[in-house]
Amino acid sequence: MRRTKNASQKRRQVAQEAQDTTTRIERLYQEAATTGLKTMTSQSVGEFNDGVQHIAHEMNTYSVRSLEQVFHAWQQFLDAGPLRQAFAIQARYAQNAQNAYEAYVGEISRLGEMYLDVTRRVSKPLGQVRKRAR
Repeated sequence: MRRTKNASQKRRQVAQEAQDTTTRIERLYQEAATTGLKTMTSQSVGEFNDGVQHIAHEMNTYSVRSLEQVFHAWQQFLDAGPLRQAFAIQARYAQNAQNAYEAYVGEISRLGEMYLDVTRRVSKPLGQVRKRAR
């Protein structure tokens, strides 16, 4: 009878230790997952900030170039003497309108590619967390 009681106690003790170990492992896994998610999220936020700053710099540079061209054109119009010279300047800028349009389309395309690149870089760490969770 005493052996049965000791065996029963031993079984309960082993079961309790197994339960404690399982609980501890679950807690450690959750902490590791949370830490990994926080790390990956902070990497994503950093990538996003860097990407947006690069895009803003690119847009600012393009805007400055465009405004410089506009001011240069107005300066030439204001400096034009006779009406014939003003018409010649206008004709020259009308021919350059095609080039300006192509430059604008090229810039918009480049910005679109930059946005896609930022999206890919931001989502990459989060995708890694999702893969690890499986």
